[in-house]
Amino acid sequence: MNTARRLLALPAAALTVALLATGCSALNAFSGGGAAAPVRDESGAIAESNASTDVFAIRVGDCMLDSGTADTEVTETPTVPCSEAHDLEAYHAQDIDADEFPGVEAAQTEAEQVCYDAFAPFVGISYEESVLGFNYYVPTQGSWDAGDREILCLIGDPQGQVTGTLAGAAR
Repeated sequence: MNTARRLLALPAAALTVALLATGCSALNAFSGGGAAAPVRDESGAIAESNASTDVFAIRVGDCMLDSGTADTEVTETPTVPCSEAHDLEAYHAQDIDADEFPGVEAAQTEAEQVCYDAFAPFVGISYEESVLGFNYYVPTQGSWDAGDREILCLIGDPQGQVTGTLAGAAR
């Protein structure tokens, strides 16, 4: 049974996707085993589409397709090269600095602030001025117990898929 979980939560007025996520290259013992690390080119960018990328293998700069609905637990997500149409792009990562699991609500509160603070430097305009939205992965108790501390911020356009990075998009 899978005990390592990550939550992809939805801040108010952001994207319309929220997922719980499980699995990790570092936490593979907890995943279902079907998800894999993405194929990357020499620069580290995703080079091939993958219908089942382990969610813990996602790095800043990776692009993915929306694969779920609100409050759904998953172990994998479809990834694509950012040059292809995609729904989300990982734009910032930061560890939660705590000795004990703060709880999902506290992790989400911290993630909302972390991702909000990283939004304008990434996009080039403030969140309030932007048409773009964000959401994030946060640890759950199970993934925390397995060593997961990362908040992973994701950005996308609520109006539909984009091609290329949203870095500096200023929209």
